[in-house]
Amino acid sequence: MAYSAAYTVTVNAPQTRVFDYIADVSRHGEWGSADDKMKATAEKPGPPAVGARYKAEGLLNGKPNSSVVTITDYEPSKRIAFDAEDSNSVFHHEFLFTPDGGGTRVERRVTMPKGPWYFPMVLAIFKSTVVKNYDGAMANVKARLEAGT
Repeated sequence: MAYSAAYTVTVNAPQTRVFDYIADVSRHGEWGSADDKMKATAEKPGPPAVGARYKAEGLLNGKPNSSVVTITDYEPSKRIAFDAEDSNSVFHHEFLFTPDGGGTRVERRVTMPKGPWYFPMVLAIFKSTVVKNYDGAMANVKARLEAGT
């Protein structure tokens, strides 16, 4: 059983601005779930690019969790994807950006290409919490960018 989910939001901001904000992995803690308390730091200075890696520290179920985030795809203003790998699993995140009226539609697709056999069941059991966190993160992106971040 595989895990896959998608989350969408429309942000009333230019596509390039929305893309640049999300593509800056070091800023993900600003808009991610508050419960995660995530901070990401680039291993090497420089702009986002395929192969760029970030050390991420946060909480998972209230416990410290370290991971490495690696950008796997980068198409300015259109698409960014990255893998977040911790000691148990890999979650692949893909963000797609398209014009929507005067704003930008952001679609986030999340899959789990590697993890313990039981993770999909755990994610299904806690689906409402998972959805709340991802929808909340998308709402945070919208709120921050529309407020001028």
